[in-house]
Amino acid sequence: MGSSPADRRVPARSILLLVLFLMLLRPAPASAAEREPYLFRLGLGIHGVYPELGYSAVFNLTHHSALQGIFIYNDYAAIWGGKYLYRFLLRPTHSLYAYGLAGHFAFYDDAWDLVSSPGFVGGLGLEFTTNDFIANLKYSLEIGYSTVGFSGGPPGPGLVYGWGIHFYFF
Repeated sequence: MGSSPADRRVPARSILLLVLFLMLLRPAPASAAEREPYLFRLGLGIHGVYPELGYSAVFNLTHHSALQGIFIYNDYAAIWGGKYLYRFLLRPTHSLYAYGLAGHFAFYDDAWDLVSSPGFVGGLGLEFTTNDFIANLKYSLEIGYSTVGFSGGPPGPGLVYGWGIHFYFF
């Protein structure tokens, strides 16, 4: 007595279902998760407060908050201070932020009088990147109101402009 073809199909189906079930139990290999673009990253670069240019370091604390240190020193100005940035609009290619800078400003105004005073600058900024070129390179443009003015400008409070380029590590 031989077995019929229908009897041989039942074990083949059972084996096929068992193999498919075991494949579902096997975990799929996981890919590395994308790193958060702002979380605990350090950026080093240059930063300017019109018309002066100096060194800067940015440390991102959270998705929205960052601290920045600025040091500008040349023949006409010595500016140093700390800045707090709050990013309230985050996009993959740009972010809009508000900032407050407290520091010491020493520079010559438009009448060549020396201004040396602690001061504050508050304003808005735009940080953007070109993902096609280098994703870790960020550019920023800022406009703000300074309580002490700016180098080469009229004495007293007024509008200031800033810019920066930072390369973010880790």
